[in-house]
Amino acid sequence: MIQDVKEIIPRILRDMNDGVLVLDRQGQILFLNEQGRKMLGESQDMTGQNYAAAFLEQDMEGANDAFHQFVLDAVYDKDHAHSGEADYRAHNRETRRFSLTSSFLRSEDGVTPIGIVVLFSDVTEIARLNRQRRESSTIFAVLMICVCLYLFLWSLLRYLDAEPPGWVMNLMIEAISVVMFVIILKTTSFSIRDIGLRVTNARATFLPDILITIVGTVVLILGKVVLLRVAPNFFPEGAPFWDWSVGTPADIIYPLTVILQEFLARGVMQENLKRIFTGKYAGAMSIVVSALVFGVLHIAYGLPYMLGATLLLGVLGVFYHKQGNIWGLCIIHYVLGEVATFLRYLI
Repeated sequence: MIQDVKEIIPRILRDMNDGVLVLDRQGQILFLNEQGRKMLGESQDMTGQNYAAAFLEQDMEGANDAFHQFVLDAVYDKDHAHSGEADYRAHNRETRRFSLTSSFLRSEDGVTPIGIVVLFSDVTEIARLNRQRRESSTIFAVLMICVCLYLFLWSLLRYLDAEPPGWVMNLMIEAISVVMFVIILKTTSFSIRDIGLRVTNARATFLPDILITIVGTVVLILGKVVLLRVAPNFFPEGAPFWDWSVGTPADIIYPLTVILQEFLARGVMQENLKRIFTGKYAGAMSIVVSALVFGVLHIAYGLPYMLGATLLLGVLGVFYHKQGNIWGLCIIHYVLGEVATFLRYLI
């Protein structure tokens, strides 16, 4: 029975999914299981090698100092186990995140020192998800602060009877959007690579978006025809059907505005909301919330325009969810936004 146990224990250590490293008091490697070798990027059996020569001296840049510190902690503090996480970069491999526990081994009498044992497991994916969740919460908080600030300023100007024209408020939205983007880049690891800016299938991306743009334009035109009959006071009296005079300096930079808004609404907000929400309807919730938030930013143009913008942003959110990039959405956003402006839906 005792012999069976002695055979089983090494087999368990060998087949564990976690890494197991055992050193003697002189720092020689007594045991490093196969999974541990893979995690540390070592292909050969390292039994008998000196730990310092095999690992410490090869890490000239000190990239794995945090990992090695757990080994040293067990040497200098023999009475306690040491647990935590550390990054490790093996030879010519990406940096991984390990969860480690190191402790000093003693014989059965509890007195005679034997060496050091280090258990480590790869928690890179868990750490990545946790970081994304934390950063997503930060991004959402920044967005909410900026939206509330915009609404506060708009309400204050209305209260003071100093409400500026809509195009000024639009420029304010863009300024706030730029500030949001800068804060997000400075406070998180988010980068422009986190959103699908590359078009992998032009036909699948642009064809449906162009069709939606055409259909939306026709709907807006027919909608104005109907409104002129059933609610003629909805539009300014005497204004032409298509009113070029409502153009403003904001129209010149509107293409850039559209790209920035879609980037923030989709790549920043919708993507991060999907990380915050959980469950079956996380994608749908991220679309609805991002549409509502950015729809509210159009409140200065009136309730109908705000509701229309929210609906449009919701539709764009669905397309982004399916297509994974913003370029086709920018076409829809730009064309329908300009059409709504020159048809005087924006009063």
